[in-house]
Amino acid sequence: MSNYENDQEDEDVTIEPQLRMVPNYDVSDKTFLLTHSNSQEEMEQAKNFILEQIEKDEMAPYYKYLTTKYLPEQVQQHNNGSSNGNNEQIIAYDATVYGKLEAKNNENINSLKEKLDLLKTNDEGPLEIANAWIELGQYYVQIGDFENAEKVLLGSALSSAISIGFKIDIYFMMLRLAFFYNDFAYIKEKLDAVNSLIEKGGDWERRNRFKTYLGIYSLAIRDFKKAAELLVDSLATFTSIELTSYENIAMYASVAGLFALERTDLKLKIIDSPELLSLMTSTPALQSISSLTIALYTSDYASFFPFLLESYDKVLIPCKYLNKHADYFVREMRRKVYAQLLDSYKTLSLKSMAHSFGVSVEFLDNDLGKFIPNKQLNCVIDRVNGIVETKRPDNKNGQYHQLIRQGDGLLTKLQKYGAAVKLTGSDYVA
Repeated sequence: MSNYENDQEDEDVTIEPQLRMVPNYDVSDKTFLLTHSNSQEEMEQAKNFILEQIEKDEMAPYYKYLTTKYLPEQVQQHNNGSSNGNNEQIIAYDATVYGKLEAKNNENINSLKEKLDLLKTNDEGPLEIANAWIELGQYYVQIGDFENAEKVLLGSALSSAISIGFKIDIYFMMLRLAFFYNDFAYIKEKLDAVNSLIEKGGDWERRNRFKTYLGIYSLAIRDFKKAAELLVDSLATFTSIELTSYENIAMYASVAGLFALERTDLKLKIIDSPELLSLMTSTPALQSISSLTIALYTSDYASFFPFLLESYDKVLIPCKYLNKHADYFVREMRRKVYAQLLDSYKTLSLKSMAHSFGVSVEFLDNDLGKFIPNKQLNCVIDRVNGIVETKRPDNKNGQYHQLIRQGDGLLTKLQKYGAAVKLTGSDYVA
């Protein structure tokens, strides 16, 4: 459990509230499996886990959300709109269960509010009052009450905060709740706010935590390049156990790195990473993506497609951040491996290339045809002779045209600058 740290500019502040690890991110991850797992056993285990955690953390608002809003829509989408006459939620609403949870919520919330009122009545210091607001806000986060959590944390608690670090941690709490509900538009907005505060005086730990939050957000919106940069870098300094597990971060970093890193960096930062190697035997998802990475790096093309399919099933589909990008990822990895093989040859027979990947000539011909028309692969297929001919890009010609474009841009800027100077100088002409 992490603690709020003191800011250097507030040396008189000696006690700050504990940062609780709420909400439980495993609940959100398991909820995703309810509508995206093909294993009945896995779904049943996820359901039992969710109900246990809902009772443990007294999550009445989240229970109501799951049983009345989330699941019916998600189940319908997962079934591709098929109408089999069964539109029941996976977790059915139980008024008795909800009533018990709601009663506990009301009791605890009233107690926290009474404590806050007493502090105000006794005219306690700003730190004590700020801590009380935080405590109330954290409880709303724990039970999954987004509306009230935002009202308390980003309203009363934030205005009571007396240090930049305090304010950053308040935003982190709301960000965790937004990640819990997969509200990425909200996450983007609040990450920008945190970044502004970090630039004003965030300490080392908070900067590292921000890197993880931003890295996961980048992964979720398919910015794999930025995700790789942030998540690979955070492997050695990861402290954000309130947002996700270290095993998940390792898997996220591996996926983003495989997609975005060049060959040399892939070897250094992913394949030979001591942090990733230390988790390999205990993390099945990491084993799958690692095998795929090694197959690409070592040009083991015969193993590449089997490991790609394995990663699709075991890594991409079960992950709430990667699921919607799974098909895109697989497509781009096929393009990447084709480009790597073709880069070694001027011409290559379709039959030989198909044999290398362990696929049929018809499949390969059709698959290459998806990338060639839009120039995602620099090659052409000669179907008469059954060969693929690589077209090397004319680097000198490209550099020449780039120089012309840059020169035109520079001349335009100089002309604008000259006109501005003349216009300004005219004010001083007698």
